[in-house]
Amino acid sequence: MTKNTVLLLFLIVTFLVSTAQGAEKYEYVMRTVGSHNDEVLGVFVNKDDKKVATCSLDETIKIWSIPDGKELVTMKGHLGAVNNLSFSGNDSLIASASSDQTVRIWNVHTGKQVSILKGHTDQVIGVYFSQDPSSELVASASFDKTIKLWDSENGTEIKTLRGHKEACNNVAYSYDGKNLASCGDDKVIYIWSSDPKNESPQKMLTGHNAPILTVLYSFDSRFLASADQDGVIKIWSMPEGTLLQTIKAHNELIQDVSFACDNTTLVSASLDKTVKLWDVISGKNLMTMAIDSEIWGVDLTCDAKIIILGCTDGTVRFLTKKAGK
Repeated sequence: MTKNTVLLLFLIVTFLVSTAQGAEKYEYVMRTVGSHNDEVLGVFVNKDDKKVATCSLDETIKIWSIPDGKELVTMKGHLGAVNNLSFSGNDSLIASASSDQTVRIWNVHTGKQVSILKGHTDQVIGVYFSQDPSSELVASASFDKTIKLWDSENGTEIKTLRGHKEACNNVAYSYDGKNLASCGDDKVIYIWSSDPKNESPQKMLTGHNAPILTVLYSFDSRFLASADQDGVIKIWSMPEGTLLQTIKAHNELIQDVSFACDNTTLVSASLDKTVKLWDVISGKNLMTMAIDSEIWGVDLTCDAKIIILGCTDGTVRFLTKKAGK
């Protein structure tokens, strides 16, 4: 049986399961749990779904408890907007990316800054920890057109990945630890090996017609989602890099997307003031909810019962799924 045949069978089975689940209604109740002093740019839920971190134009990072939404700690130290952030695979550290051209590592439990990673020559826009619980590796993406890999334990740069012709907007590790994906204003996605000895891209994925603002792997590493400035989401089969779906998801740019743990449900949010859920196999819209603010950042708990929004009005909002819906 060929790889393509196996992939086709997998997609057929997944489609049948997702179609059966598609009858389930997604209805959410929204509440504001707190706020930053300026626009909220990034949202990241930790692995055990008990904490969510947010970052802001106000130069701070905040951690909130799930599901009650209590503010636990505020981290200060950046000298510019904090554009994105990521929990480590063991949930003990946070990496943050800032317009001050640094990546900073923070202790989740104490809120203290552990190290400052310097080397980028322009704003750092994306950051992602390897999700291997034993790994200290962090990847960052910058307007300086590079991706850098760091050892967060000793604060050293491991290597710089070059290939993008314009600003890099985001980077993400695959959950199997084998690869990284990066995207940029050049409308290209590069797939890189996580092996520090390999500095050349393994694949180049094309098809977007606008700057690509984010990329993210599913938890099983079988899918890659990418979203762009025109509100388009593309779903790719990995590691082959085959395009599976193109979804005209929003009327404005999409800065952030996230997978639920079923690996087929994707949440997206946009400056068009809506948050949506998608079935990535069929491309079907499962839920659309309008709110009264533009949205930069979004993430959700593993079971999709809570969606967290980071909004341009500075608010952090929890959407909680109605019981039985």
